[in-house]
Amino acid sequence: MNTKSQIIRDVFGYSVSGIVSQALGLITGFWVARLLGPADFGIWNAVSLVLAYGAYLELGALSAMGRDLPFYHGQGNMEKAAVLEGAARRTTIFGSFIAAIFVIVFSLLPMHSPKMAFGLQVMAIVLILQQIYTYHRVVLRSHNRFKELSQQQVLLAVVGSIITILFVVFLGLGGRLIAAILIQAMIVIYALRRDPWLTIPKFNLSDIWSAMRVGLPILMSGFVLSLLTTIDRLMVITFLGEKQLGYFGLALLLTSVVMLIPAMASQVLYPRITHQFGVFEKNVKALRSYVLTPPVVLSYLLPLLIGPLYLILPVVIKTFLPAYVPGIAAARIVVVGIFFFGILGLTDYFLVTTGKLKQYALFGCIALVFNIALDFLFIRMGYGIEGVAVAGTLLTYLFYSCIVIGYALSHYTKRLGDWVIFFAKLWLPFIYMIVLLWFIEMVVNHVMPAASNMDMLFSMVVKLLFYILCCLPLIYLVFRELGLDFSRKSLMRLRNRI
Repeated sequence: MNTKSQIIRDVFGYSVSGIVSQALGLITGFWVARLLGPADFGIWNAVSLVLAYGAYLELGALSAMGRDLPFYHGQGNMEKAAVLEGAARRTTIFGSFIAAIFVIVFSLLPMHSPKMAFGLQVMAIVLILQQIYTYHRVVLRSHNRFKELSQQQVLLAVVGSIITILFVVFLGLGGRLIAAILIQAMIVIYALRRDPWLTIPKFNLSDIWSAMRVGLPILMSGFVLSLLTTIDRLMVITFLGEKQLGYFGLALLLTSVVMLIPAMASQVLYPRITHQFGVFEKNVKALRSYVLTPPVVLSYLLPLLIGPLYLILPVVIKTFLPAYVPGIAAARIVVVGIFFFGILGLTDYFLVTTGKLKQYALFGCIALVFNIALDFLFIRMGYGIEGVAVAGTLLTYLFYSCIVIGYALSHYTKRLGDWVIFFAKLWLPFIYMIVLLWFIEMVVNHVMPAASNMDMLFSMVVKLLFYILCCLPLIYLVFRELGLDFSRKSLMRLRNRI
């Protein structure tokens, strides 16, 4: 099987498992939000930040392994690969314990409510388990073992959904926190029983320090990006309170769904781009198709996810989560705005792979300052969580994607005409999606005003069918961009092979 076919197969298989897990996660998330209520759901979203920020105390060795392990495999240097795995394992686990201690101490400060303090303490334990499993996943990903990753992803989603709902029904917020520990412990035990860790080289401080020197710049760049994608939560809970963060939490549930395809594609392609970089002796030109094709393909695919979510969101919230109706407008803005983060493709990984870490961190810092300034301005102007959605998602991610994608593109062409054509390919699907959603909403709402729940449901179905029909040209463009031949003759050849 050729490389392109294998990549498409891995992306498809991993994405299917991701779709299953995200679908279950979304359903579970909505049930949890319904059972907890906006205030407790806001606390859950706040303490969950421990898992996002605490992950960056792996001291850089895990980041170095994620980048360089496929590179060493591409070079055929198995000895260096084994040393790097050993250094990453030790530092990741050690760093998770340090982070957990810090979180527990932080939770004891008098500024926290009892619920918030307990939540932070539980998340400290979950963080240790999460980091152990994260190390395991990076090893599997670096060896292109996406079948095992897919199986674990589905298992985690199924078991996690059942445990979470049961515990929340009987124990509320405390049950959600206890479930987090149980779920993470179970997946760690399952993963290590199925695929025990191999013997690693003896402890060598110089190897760990070497991995940290490589990984710390990557880690810092990633931390800045993590702040960029989570700072809105901190701004909301700081200036608007826990209940408003609960409303805003609806948007956070949906962003994970929209980011599913970009995340799956990136995880499949990242080890391959570093492997390719090693095979071709660090030749940037050899990465062109990995860097420039994914953003265009994603720009065609994302409207197929974003549009339906945008259209069904009001009906779902009004029917199943009436307490969260004040969060509908913000959630719809975030769902649309996440398009610009989703189209990054591998351009940010390109910066990591090629060692452009200073630029990566600089771009993230610029966007972070832009985000905070706009969030603060919109909040002070009284726009609430809707203002945060516009500032922190739509405008910030548009700005950030232009910087990162433009810098990556500059390595392959300097011609203004090429830039205009490339960004037109990226932005036209977004413009088409916005115009189409506006037109459908305006026409259907005028022709079929919703006087009852049944009217509202029927109107939503009509909107969805019309939207999907109008998106067929985008599917054709995906096939054309990937160079896939779906002519009648090729389909006949495929049927004969089967």
